[in-house]
Amino acid sequence: MNVRNAVINGNKKKNKGGPRTVHVDNSFPAMKLALRRWIVEKFENPTVLDIYGGYGKMYQQLWYKYSYTATKGDALQWLSAQESLNFDIYDVDPYSSPYEALNIINKKAIKNRIGIICTDGCLRRQAQMRGNFPEIIQALCGWPAKNNHLMASLYYNYPKYLKFIIYKVMDGWEILNMAVKYGKGWGKSSTVYFAAILEKM
Repeated sequence: MNVRNAVINGNKKKNKGGPRTVHVDNSFPAMKLALRRWIVEKFENPTVLDIYGGYGKMYQQLWYKYSYTATKGDALQWLSAQESLNFDIYDVDPYSSPYEALNIINKKAIKNRIGIICTDGCLRRQAQMRGNFPEIIQALCGWPAKNNHLMASLYYNYPKYLKFIIYKVMDGWEILNMAVKYGKGWGKSSTVYFAAILEKM
């Protein structure tokens, strides 16, 4: 599977966006599908949890082949209500920030090796628009709500910051492989799609 742009080895949805957040369902479906295929190849007969939405285009094109579960109602409430999460792959495709869901997955996933596929419509967009970092990022990374120098650096060096953020949000997990792809076109390049294989330390 070719996920060019960046493969870094080893090393009901709510409006949570900031200024000018534009909600578009299934932008770049080919890119999203490529990342999911890249992840699924790393597992044998994986179980999949779809955090937001469910039974949409990604299900119709790929997930229907596997043991598939979708959250019901408010996604974060559903995740929080689970005693544990026993899935191989977590599909986290919100309109804005995936990090709240990832932090719950961190606390409840019971398998030693998991795959995550995420849409980040928040961090790079907020950096571009000089908005505010999500509260969870402020708390876990020790960042202020707003810092223009930090935001400019994040915008141009997103994969490095992403690794740092994942290690904070998914504390206790190691990144084995990661792929990062950017949206294309005016106003869309600030949305980032990423996938990673994580293993418990």
